[in-house]
Amino acid sequence: MQKKKLNICQVSLLGNVRIIKENLINFNRFYLNNFHYIICPKKEKIFFKKKIKNSNCKIIDEDKIITFKKFKQIANKHLKKKSYFKEIQFRLKWYYQQVLKITFVINFVNKTKRPIIIWDADTIILKKILFFKKNNSINYGTTSEFHKAYYKTNEILLNDQPKYFISSLAQFISITPSEAKFLIKRLSKIKKKRKKIGEWITDVIFKSVVSAHQNYNGSMFSEYELIGQSNLLKSYKKQKLISGIREHLNGKLSIIQKNILICLGYSYVAYEHSHPNKNSLNMLGRNQTWPSFLKIIIKKTFNKFFRGIKHNFRIHI
Repeated sequence: MQKKKLNICQVSLLGNVRIIKENLINFNRFYLNNFHYIICPKKEKIFFKKKIKNSNCKIIDEDKIITFKKFKQIANKHLKKKSYFKEIQFRLKWYYQQVLKITFVINFVNKTKRPIIIWDADTIILKKILFFKKNNSINYGTTSEFHKAYYKTNEILLNDQPKYFISSLAQFISITPSEAKFLIKRLSKIKKKRKKIGEWITDVIFKSVVSAHQNYNGSMFSEYELIGQSNLLKSYKKQKLISGIREHLNGKLSIIQKNILICLGYSYVAYEHSHPNKNSLNMLGRNQTWPSFLKIIIKKTFNKFFRGIKHNFRIHI
C-alpha cells in the first residue's frame, strides 16, 4: 500500500483543463495518495477552480512564484547582448513556464522535505509508473528525443555531464530533497543563491544560455534535461527506458486505442493541441483516426525496440 503522498506539479493554461481532469482520474486510479499543484495565470485561476473541483488539487497563481514582468526583465538583461534578442522575445513565455516549474519544486522541497514530480499539463498517464526508489528518483529516459542545444546549456549550468546519457524528455521529471540540494549547489557556482528563488533561477538560466549559444536556437534550455542530468550526476545509474505517444496524433484516443498502447508498453499520451497545424488544431474535439494511429504505433514501436536494444546493451564504464 502506498503510504507516502505523491506530489505532482503542473504549469498550465486553461486549454489543458480537459486533459488535466482526465489525468487526475488516472492518477487516482493508480496511486491511493496523491496531490496536485496546478500553476496558472492569475486571470485564469478562477476558471480553473470552477472547472477542476478536486480535493486532491490546489490551484496556484503563477505571480506568487515570479511574475512574467520580473522574469522578462531579468532574462532580457542577459539577452540584450545577443544578436537574437528580438527573435527570442516571442519564446519567452515558453521559457517562463520552465522557470515556474523549477522554482516551485525547489521551494516545495525546501519547505516540506518531500519529493515531487513535474508532469506536463498536456499529458495523460496510462499506467502506473514508479517514480522513486528510497531517497532517489528513478532516472528515466527516452530514445525518441535528443536536442544537443539543451546539453550545451547544461554543460555550463552543471559544470559537467554524465559520461553516457539519453534524453530525459519523458513528459515528466522527479526530484527528491537530496537531489534538489545537489542541483542548488551546482547552480550556486554560477550565481549565489538568493532568497527569491524565481529571480535567481531566471538569472542563472539566461546567464548560461547566452554564454552557451552564440547563434539562435529557439529551444536552448529544458527543465527536464537540467533536472534529469543533475540527478544522474548525483547518483549515476543508466536510465530506464520509458515511452509515450506524442508526435503526429490528430485527435483524442479511444479506450481501445489506449489499451493497445498499454499492451505495447507505453506509459502516457501527450496531446499537443496548441500547435498551428492541421493535426493539432481542435484535436481535443475529435477522435484519433485509426489509419494514422496504426501508422504512428508501428513506426514508434519499431524505433523503440531497436533503439532500446542499443541503449540496454550500452556498457557504461
